[in-house]
Amino acid sequence: MNRGQKRRKSDQPASAAATKIIQAAVRPDCSAAELGELAQSDPAFALRVLSVVNSPAFSLSRKVDDVRQAVSLIGVRGLRNLALSLVVSDMVPMGEAGRVLLGNSLRRALAARALGIALGERRADGHFTTGLFLESGLLARARDDAAGAAEVAMSPAAHRVVRERADGHVPHPVAGAKLAEEYMLPPETIEAIKHHHDAEMPDAPAAKVAWVAERVAAVFEGGATSAAKEAAISAAGQLGVAEAQVETILKELPAEVSDAAGAFDRDVGEQADLDSLILDANRTLVDLNGQYEALIRKLETVIAEKEQLEQQLRQANAQLEADSLTDSLTGLPNKRALGEALTRDLSRADRESQHLSLVVVDVDHFKKFNDTYGHATGDVVLESVGKMLRDCVRAGDVPARFGGEEFVVVLPNTDPAGAKIVAERMRTRLEQLEVPGPSGALRVTASFGVASVQGPGCGKKQQELFERADAALYEAKRAGRNNVKLAA
Repeated sequence: MNRGQKRRKSDQPASAAATKIIQAAVRPDCSAAELGELAQSDPAFALRVLSVVNSPAFSLSRKVDDVRQAVSLIGVRGLRNLALSLVVSDMVPMGEAGRVLLGNSLRRALAARALGIALGERRADGHFTTGLFLESGLLARARDDAAGAAEVAMSPAAHRVVRERADGHVPHPVAGAKLAEEYMLPPETIEAIKHHHDAEMPDAPAAKVAWVAERVAAVFEGGATSAAKEAAISAAGQLGVAEAQVETILKELPAEVSDAAGAFDRDVGEQADLDSLILDANRTLVDLNGQYEALIRKLETVIAEKEQLEQQLRQANAQLEADSLTDSLTGLPNKRALGEALTRDLSRADRESQHLSLVVVDVDHFKKFNDTYGHATGDVVLESVGKMLRDCVRAGDVPARFGGEEFVVVLPNTDPAGAKIVAERMRTRLEQLEVPGPSGALRVTASFGVASVQGPGCGKKQQELFERADAALYEAKRAGRNNVKLAA
């Protein structure tokens, strides 16, 4: 089989065997023997397993020529990571865009593994898988927009999230974390993917390694190479990796990326070493980088303005919603809000077999205030009544303006006797209130009708509750006003 045939074959999925291995490996009782059988069930997948296991990408100490032997050496976790690696590599499109995207993904994977080894971790293959998934959000975008994903991948690493947000795309750390959840990766891996572009180093160990690996890979991916190298060394220092170890990782990384791509039957093109990048950057990229930095600052400003506008819009919508539920004169909930609150509290009373009481309040002879002193004074009277009602109720009660000079108070978990006490307190407080008028203090009174219901079944008695409270209110008016009547 020639090279062109191999490339066409690699455009196919890693087969159902990889997916089955991933699903099986998350079970606590899964054995290496079971995974070996799954790997052998698809000859094409088995060959790819052996190819990767024997490549520098996997770093086994000796060559393996049998799938069962490979599984026994790398174990359940190792084979699962290998299957995940093949799945990620198969997400990469063909062509120039694919070479860029795969190169970036492998660079992060190999950097993460190298950092794990530098930290003395015995099993650094988990860091390799996590690193490979760091760019998976861009790989997912590449399914529909390979050119757009590659354009982001070719921009300086530190600026990619800004570009994605400016273009209206979901940032690739968020998209990659979601993809990792679908593949049932461990929570620490998902967090590492989600936070690898954060401004500060995350707290979790796996996330720390991924965060530093992102900065090591960034040295080779555009922008000011020397500055990126200093940032990588500084980040590695926070992790506990010495500068000399970082220098070694940076020196070996280009060749390792090429070798690893070959193991996946792909070509990532020539990988420039660090010295060549620095020389090239010194010659041609200084002015370009300055222009790009200015562009990024502009984009960041645009994004900040956009986010500020979105926040203002959310606040405006919230205010509109609040206004639609609030009486503009008294500041109390309006008739619509009252209906929603009463429906909610009646349902609760029904579920919990509690009482609920309703107090209907009508200002006595309100028309005379408008006719004698004018509507402005009438408004002052209504505002004063609203304030009195607010002052007389508990936090969970709902005083509302029903319309005109009529008010309603919902009293959850209140029986008839308790509701009558509350209504009498309101009546007395209002009777004692001095409302300012054009010619001195005005005396205001009101009539109160009280009705109660109790679950179960009270959730359907809203209309009946209103009718009984209204009937009690009219009885209070017929009795001479300025009193409280309880519905039968």
